[in-house]
Amino acid sequence: MKTGKVRVVRFTNVGDFGTITNKVTIDGQVYGALAQGIGLALTEDFEDLKKHTSLVGCGLPFIKDVPDEMELIYVETYRENGPYGAAGVGEGPLTAPHPAILNAIYNACGVRLYAVPALPEKVKAGLDALKKK
Repeated sequence: MKTGKVRVVRFTNVGDFGTITNKVTIDGQVYGALAQGIGLALTEDFEDLKKHTSLVGCGLPFIKDVPDEMELIYVETYRENGPYGAAGVGEGPLTAPHPAILNAIYNACGVRLYAVPALPEKVKAGLDALKKK
């Protein structure tokens, strides 16, 4: 609350990728998408091309930025036209982390952000604005 720094401590994802034929592969895709989504929500910023000239400078997440506690829940719905009833996993899990994290920030401290990344200075400015009300 003093700095505006946000940290994701737990993440639960529910996904339906049809019939699961190789769970380890799906797990890897989902874990990767969630890590990427956490970076998108909190640190990744590619707007200033002079400042963001390296992967570190762009704010890609480090291992410490991704929680150890990640729960993956699968709902299997047979896909008639998919191979053996499967569907693609691809980028689907990347659609959830950033809005979920922005909503979690709001639920935790009352700051509503509408754009990513939720950098500490943005969250802090929102906290300061709430104090003035």
